[in-house]
Amino acid sequence: MSPHAAPAIAIQDAGASSHIGSRQAQQDKYTLLLPPDFPTKSPDELAFFAVYDGHGSSMVSSHANENIRRFLQESEELGAGRYEEAIREVILREERALLEGFSGGEEKFSTTGSTAAMALVNLTRGFMVVGNLGDSGVLIGDYDYSGNGLDEGEEAGNIRCSTKAHKPGDSSEKARIVDAGGRVNTDSGSERIGTLNMSRALGDLQYKEPLINSGTGPLNEAQERACISSSIEQQNLLSNEPFVTQVNLNDGSQHVVVLATDGVTDALTDDAIINGILMCYRSGLSATESSEDMAGTAASLPGSDNATCIAVFIDGTS
Repeated sequence: MSPHAAPAIAIQDAGASSHIGSRQAQQDKYTLLLPPDFPTKSPDELAFFAVYDGHGSSMVSSHANENIRRFLQESEELGAGRYEEAIREVILREERALLEGFSGGEEKFSTTGSTAAMALVNLTRGFMVVGNLGDSGVLIGDYDYSGNGLDEGEEAGNIRCSTKAHKPGDSSEKARIVDAGGRVNTDSGSERIGTLNMSRALGDLQYKEPLINSGTGPLNEAQERACISSSIEQQNLLSNEPFVTQVNLNDGSQHVVVLATDGVTDALTDDAIINGILMCYRSGLSATESSEDMAGTAASLPGSDNATCIAVFIDGTS
């Protein structure tokens, strides 16, 4: 398709907000790049959105936020239209960069990490490819549009989560961990790999090859809880393989797409998030103001986590 072809869909507005909540530090990061700010090797018009929820520190989330966007812009897979492969490629490239940093003396890359939830929107062809590691996610809701403006009385329909939360207690994830030579523990009352309550993430190299097969035995108590041993060869206990899928957006509907960290999605239902943002937008607030309202609501709750939210309003009626 020609780079000058009329786009199949249009982004009406996009915005983001991040709140610290009850935590002492902000470890969430986010990327919001509309087509003018996201030149790639693709002939199509693309936008890129991502949220990263750091744990242990903000080192990995910051590192990923700075590098993954650039890796995508440089990606030959993206330029060739192989978007799912491009997302997997940039995740592995980020992991290699973290390992290089660890080898260069940045020891915290072994004991800190980050989730990732990202969305590549192809406006030219009218679809979105999403990918995630961990428990940050991408929500979608559809709503009607009238020629005179937004239908104020209607809530969003077909609200769904297009990503997959990766938890050690999930039967398939638990089986993968055991097959890799590790174990899931409940020492803290919830199912974890070592001290982590997720089964896939960026960083946390102490649970991955090659560190787990370094021959030096467990580095710390967290590795012992994960059953890392110097006597056997093990595979990644914490996976860096993202869940990736494609979503059609050129279907005659308006869409609100929300990327959020678990500080939002654990605090509020999917319906409350989508319809709360849509209600703000319909009242005349911008996407940024709508995101601010939602992230602020989640962060104001007792015991709140860092809360980050990106809201993207897409016209798929062309």
